[in-house]
Amino acid sequence: MSATRDTLIETATELFLEKGFTAVGTNEICSSASVNKGTFYHFFPSKTDLLVNVIEQYADGFAQAFHDIAKSNLAPEDKLLALFDVPKAANNSWKSNRGFAQGCLIGNMTLELSGANDAVRRTIRKALVDWSDPIESIVDELIQSDVIPEIDRNKAAEVIIGLIQGGLLLAKTMNDPEKVSVFSAGALPHLKSIS
Repeated sequence: MSATRDTLIETATELFLEKGFTAVGTNEICSSASVNKGTFYHFFPSKTDLLVNVIEQYADGFAQAFHDIAKSNLAPEDKLLALFDVPKAANNSWKSNRGFAQGCLIGNMTLELSGANDAVRRTIRKALVDWSDPIESIVDELIQSDVIPEIDRNKAAEVIIGLIQGGLLLAKTMNDPEKVSVFSAGALPHLKSIS
């Protein structure tokens, strides 16, 4: 991957997190990245193609962090709580640098575009599947340790992702990344209630 392509993805990630997709034009992306439009279109046929790459890279970062937690030596209950620390830390960092919580690019783009753009919806779905894999592994450990009853692991992963996204929505709305912790405290009771 070229340095210029990386710069475009990094710049677009920051702009999309800050302003959303629709409000950011290719001119602003090119200007912020110090890249001309010809170079932009050499790497990305459209702004949507750039967004797909942005979502993939953003989601991969979280998936890797979730996998690291799943493979760690933490107790299963602590692994579950640690999942929420990943987006909370990202929002704390963003807020300290820019003055406001970012929420989540996946959540933001889902609300803004997934109903109207198939490519974006497919990319977001894949991201959520990639996030589910390590979460399901942690759920399996919780089941094997008799912390929670035998439940559908996929459904459990969807619940955890929903709680994380709910926490991030509140974090962005209230400009308070600590709101994610409110939802982490409810993760285990939610899993225990799945039938």
